[in-house]
Amino acid sequence: MNYYERPTLLQERAYTEARQQFVEHLNQFKANCDALHSIEANLSVTANDVSKAARHASGRIIQTDDGTQWQHDVDLTRITSVCHRHTPAGLEFAVVECLPLKSGEMKDVLTPGKDATEVLQQFARDQRQVLKVWKDDLTAQVREHLAEKYPHQDMSIVAESFEIKLTREMSRRETLAQNQSRGIHV
Repeated sequence: MNYYERPTLLQERAYTEARQQFVEHLNQFKANCDALHSIEANLSVTANDVSKAARHASGRIIQTDDGTQWQHDVDLTRITSVCHRHTPAGLEFAVVECLPLKSGEMKDVLTPGKDATEVLQQFARDQRQVLKVWKDDLTAQVREHLAEKYPHQDMSIVAESFEIKLTREMSRRETLAQNQSRGIHV
């Protein structure tokens, strides 16, 4: 199929229907891209806030599922926070995820380290990887949905338009973050 041609009426209907079918997934993906962008754009300020909070040691205690106690410093997202604890080797920082479950709350250390900035940078890199996997999975779900709903029809342009949209969402955030880290304002 020539992707420079206009989609057929059926392909346009399939795109609209698939968009409605996956609207919640698309909204969640965008929200996560926005959250990651915010973390990347404010990384140095957040690291500074974490270091200040660690010196004052006034945050609430979070006990992770492995029994380790961390002192809350700064919230990153609704379910992740940067925390610190004192160890024999010195101060340790970590991003801690608190997932609300019906049976309680799961609390896991995602990214530990000795330096708050490095912990935040690693967390951002890890989250970017998660978004790439999520994008691929969501695109595969859209392809499967279209194949089931429109058998024997070429809906590749529809699936690829979803993939392009998700890739642009990620790339736009990545480009903005890279430019801001270089002092370039877009």
